[in-house]
Amino acid sequence: MPGEYGRQNVSPLPPGLTADAQLGRSISIRSPTGSVHTPPQRVLLTGGTGFLGAYLLHEFLTRTDAKVFCLVRARGHAEAFDRIVSALHRYQLWDPQHATRIMPFAGDVSEPGFGLLAREYRALCRSDVIVHNAARVNHVEPYSRLRAANVQGTRHVLELAAGGAIPVHFVSTLSVAASCARPPAGPVLESARPGPAEVHGNGYLLSKWAGEELIAQAGERGLPVAVHRPDRVCGGVATGAVSTDDAFWTLVRAAVMLGAVAVESAEFSLVPADYVAAAIVHLATHGGTGRTYHFTNHSTAPLTLVWDRLRANGFPLTTAPLADLAARLTGAAATDQGLARAAAIPVQGSDGVVCFDDSNTVQALAGTSIRCAPMSAELIDRHIEYLVDVGFLPSPVAVAGASA
Repeated sequence: MPGEYGRQNVSPLPPGLTADAQLGRSISIRSPTGSVHTPPQRVLLTGGTGFLGAYLLHEFLTRTDAKVFCLVRARGHAEAFDRIVSALHRYQLWDPQHATRIMPFAGDVSEPGFGLLAREYRALCRSDVIVHNAARVNHVEPYSRLRAANVQGTRHVLELAAGGAIPVHFVSTLSVAASCARPPAGPVLESARPGPAEVHGNGYLLSKWAGEELIAQAGERGLPVAVHRPDRVCGGVATGAVSTDDAFWTLVRAAVMLGAVAVESAEFSLVPADYVAAAIVHLATHGGTGRTYHFTNHSTAPLTLVWDRLRANGFPLTTAPLADLAARLTGAAATDQGLARAAAIPVQGSDGVVCFDDSNTVQALAGTSIRCAPMSAELIDRHIEYLVDVGFLPSPVAVAGASA
């Protein structure tokens, strides 16, 4: 992985983590009164202005007739709506015909009652299904900085859902399941539920583990829940529209700016955002609760494919020893904020190739047209083109001229 450029930064288990992962008896689940298979008319989506959240919103708007309540951090509902539209534009997903079905709510999952007025909160309580995608995603910050949004936010979502037994679909990460990997013992099952002693990683991973625990306990009390664990998510197949905050592409940019990559390579895989979003929306609208779902690409590619596609798109790249690249990155980071981010990204080591079972996902999507696109040169090219278009990567002509 490109993470070879970063520095190891694995957090120990923080104080209070185990207590945070306990739901508490104050959340009482009301028995469901209707069929969870009824097509939802009102969807509550958190995190709709984020990368995957924008794709989720787009899929709800194109695959259903539901109104989508979007909880967004903003100073007012008008600003919340503007942020939603901006995100859809950013990832080339905006369709003005959908505007009337987007219902913005200016609130914050980390606050009790989301910081909403009582009547606004009651409106959200009438949701038919909740997709909780909101999270503070940062692989450098400690757990203490992520706890409010990622753990307390999940608790607040469950408090809302409990009163009406509203199904909750929680978007987590495949890295939580990786805690149970024992290569070469076989694929990690979707039912894998690591304990606190097994969880080792950065603060973000720990916060998602705690969120999963809260969801699982709510499910044990009778709330219809599902956990969705995507692998590293890339942009849509047709556009390559991806988040420029993503660690993978941040490190790809570092390679471009340094004009060099390491001799060593590795296998990697990505799951397109349009596949992940379409699958989650299908499951959320077809009663897919009571299970955990893995979203993984069954195909892989060598990292050299990325370097080859960069060269094919006009970026000159040489090879250099890893130690030399690390030193060059550290020096360049002093004057380039993007390279400083790349230098801070932690390296997650592995004892072997980890495989993940996705039987629940395959079974649930059988009979649909929802498929994960394989790794290919075309998929990488779409991302390079998009990242150049939005200015995240420099123009290949400018790079070639600077190196001449």
